[in-house]
Amino acid sequence: MGFRRQTRPGRLALLDRVTLALEASLLSRRDGLWAQAPVVDIGIGSLPWTTVELAARVAPLQVIGVDDSADVVERARGFETPNVSFMCGSFSLPMRGVRLIRVMNVLRDGPPEAVAPAHALLGASLLDGGLAIEGSCAPSGEVGTAHWLRKTATGLAREGLVMWLDGSRGTHPMAFRDRLPRDLRGARPHPVFDVLARWTDALHRLPASPERLTAAAALVDGLTPIPIEGGQAFKLEWCPRPLQR
Repeated sequence: MGFRRQTRPGRLALLDRVTLALEASLLSRRDGLWAQAPVVDIGIGSLPWTTVELAARVAPLQVIGVDDSADVVERARGFETPNVSFMCGSFSLPMRGVRLIRVMNVLRDGPPEAVAPAHALLGASLLDGGLAIEGSCAPSGEVGTAHWLRKTATGLAREGLVMWLDGSRGTHPMAFRDRLPRDLRGARPHPVFDVLARWTDALHRLPASPERLTAAAALVDGLTPIPIEGGQAFKLEWCPRPLQR
């Protein structure tokens, strides 16, 4: 599967803030195998802006940008710093003991049935307790969603769906619909569409205010606001469901 090459500075800034807000303990863990556990960013784009930005935010952790194009990787090596490097590869990483893997805007144009096998490959590289983030966002990053996948003793589990927006194009639950991960946009409607519909109904019952999206989320079971700077973010909790190792 060829990786997409479109990215720009700041495109994943809101996701970075969400990750720092939700995963401070994961990013700060240093005991045992965690002392050397890197962060991996798969699909670095024509220029590795978002990988370099992620590395700056999680420093001094080592961040490895991975792409399936040797030309892209060679160009990205001009951006290497003491805590960011680049290598050729794909979902089957030539390493184990990874802390966190991020895969954004890579799977969204492929077939839905390709998602679960890709997730399983990611899980094989993670430490138990590690995290895979896989999803999609708008070209400028103003809205996006991502699976939050936790490595457990029994495999990779779907912990939740994280959603974020900056409000530049409005604050409405249906803004997330066209940016859902690929496997949630299959031929059969996924239950997440019912959640967005209930959220929309709750929104319409409330008076207009800057806090209306968050206030409406409080009326929908399983939705939790995530405080971040420069936008609004939410986590929809899944009932954990193991995926194939």
